[in-house]
Amino acid sequence: MTDTAHATPGPLPPPPRRSHGCLWGCLIAALIAIAAIVAAVSFGGWYLYSGFKNNATIKAVVVTINHDPVAKAALGDNIEITGLGSSTYSTTMNTGTVESYIANLKGSKGTGTLEIHSMTPPHGTQHIDVLKLTGPDGHQYDLLNEGNGDAATPSNSTDTPQGQGNNP
Repeated sequence: MTDTAHATPGPLPPPPRRSHGCLWGCLIAALIAIAAIVAAVSFGGWYLYSGFKNNATIKAVVVTINHDPVAKAALGDNIEITGLGSSTYSTTMNTGTVESYIANLKGSKGTGTLEIHSMTPPHGTQHIDVLKLTGPDGHQYDLLNEGNGDAATPSNSTDTPQGQGNNP
């Protein structure tokens, strides 16, 4: 009689592989998405706080307001943009580039804000449409319409210009 209980079987099959399904693939995809979101938010924050200083429109506006007598009267000398409250930029083949900013300003006399709207048509030159300064006292000045007298007096002022009273 032979004892088959002590017989050595053939090679053992490998142990079953531990499967994680799509866990690793989903984790990698999630990490890539999180990295892209962090990069976009970081760039946006950097641009709003300091990156705007390299923008051609912002550079042109800083030069303009530092030579503008109304802006100098409201904010003083050495006017600089300290940050952006908002920024909108769009470019299309049909309309060109449209930029809008609300910039925080600081001069030797105080702080204020500046609303900027600029448009550059396709294959054209840039044209700044709006430059509205809000001074430290809350008055608004239209810096582009200095010739018609709007910039010399606040846009929300109801004062009568000197020499044009109701007297005959």
